[in-house]
Amino acid sequence: MLTYPIALHEGPGPLLAFVPEPDPDTLAETMIALANADGGSIVLGLTGDGEPTGAFDRVDLDATVAAACARCRPALAPERRAWADRALGTLPVLRVPRGTRVHALLDGRVLARAGSSNRTLNGEAIRRLIAARAQGDFEAEPVPGAGPDALDPEMVEAFVAAWSTAEGDPWEGSYAELLIELGALTPDRRPTVAGVLLFGRDPLRWLPWSGARFVRYVGVGGDTAQRTAEERVGGPLVQVIDRLAAVVREQLGAGADAYPARAVREALINALIHRDYRLRGEPVEVRLFADRLEVHSPSGLPGFLVVEDLLSARYSRNPRLAWALHQWGYVPDPGRGIRRMCEEMAGQGRRPPEFEAAPYRLTVRLYRSPAETARCANGDALSQRQRQALAYVQAQGSITFREFRMLAQGVQPELLQRDLDALVAAGLLRRIGQRVGAYYILP
Repeated sequence: MLTYPIALHEGPGPLLAFVPEPDPDTLAETMIALANADGGSIVLGLTGDGEPTGAFDRVDLDATVAAACARCRPALAPERRAWADRALGTLPVLRVPRGTRVHALLDGRVLARAGSSNRTLNGEAIRRLIAARAQGDFEAEPVPGAGPDALDPEMVEAFVAAWSTAEGDPWEGSYAELLIELGALTPDRRPTVAGVLLFGRDPLRWLPWSGARFVRYVGVGGDTAQRTAEERVGGPLVQVIDRLAAVVREQLGAGADAYPARAVREALINALIHRDYRLRGEPVEVRLFADRLEVHSPSGLPGFLVVEDLLSARYSRNPRLAWALHQWGYVPDPGRGIRRMCEEMAGQGRRPPEFEAAPYRLTVRLYRSPAETARCANGDALSQRQRQALAYVQAQGSITFREFRMLAQGVQPELLQRDLDALVAAGLLRRIGQRVGAYYILP
């Protein structure tokens, strides 16, 4: 089931390859490259430009595929299909599943799909890929203590409706059969990590480190950065994504167009789908500063990937989550999300996203334009009194004018009121009530 639709108009990519000639060596390389990444489809008899060659019409297709499979170690068994196109006619297609082991050619080369080509991995990349495969699929493991009632039937129905629309045909089996095939339930109907994350009534109960945390800071970071707002977001993944995107918009207020909405959503989705849920402790954290938005995932890059691969290669740490979010419409173009994020930023004249990878941390940074940052109220522009007011609100939940006067004794009242008004205008505080009797809270 975990296959993606063929989109010939987009050309070859991380999940789709064209093989124009019946060359078993080229076919074997492409099969291995897809199996070592996220699997995918091979359309036989098309050039890189999508022009039919007719070459596979003149050969024994079974013999060619068998010869290619014989060049793979361990052996691969791609699924044979046919793909019909009004202009191109019917073309043979091989569906290559994501491998559970690392595959190599007879000569020892290990390849992985990167963009529209097959890349030979070096020793370090092979070691990372072997380590990733050896860990297995944590998302498919049952959640201890969770029973079928841990899943929300309404979330399952929403997914089935989206999946049926995407596939073009309604699902005719039982929901349990679909969830087992997806990997949300084990064959004996116990909820898995993927099942709880996608459909759980209360994922934080079973996976307390899941979900995300949003934090807003005064200033542009550093040791003096001060938190002014914080929110913990839990629930099924699609709800976490939607709520986080809404929180970012709310906190930006009038400056909500500082970051392209699609770029923000892409950063959030990538962090939540691809984080290592084995690592307990911290959730994904979204940090908003005056000059940038940071999304921190508590895990490094998966598999063989390095930062330089992010625009072209694809390797999902949690392929079931990735596939389900695609069917749900949250990942419209699998394998092209990072590129789309960069294009969105460039389209608004922003600097490219910045990626920083460590063994147990991946950070994505989206930056405002310098002019917007200059207009933002940042930590350097705040007075000591304003910092005191923000710290008080952070600790107590609100502040009144009288309480502010007690904090800043000896300061003229009109100056204190001007401080509070400036914090409200900058979007750092919100006034509740009229001037007399008003109090101030975090936005």
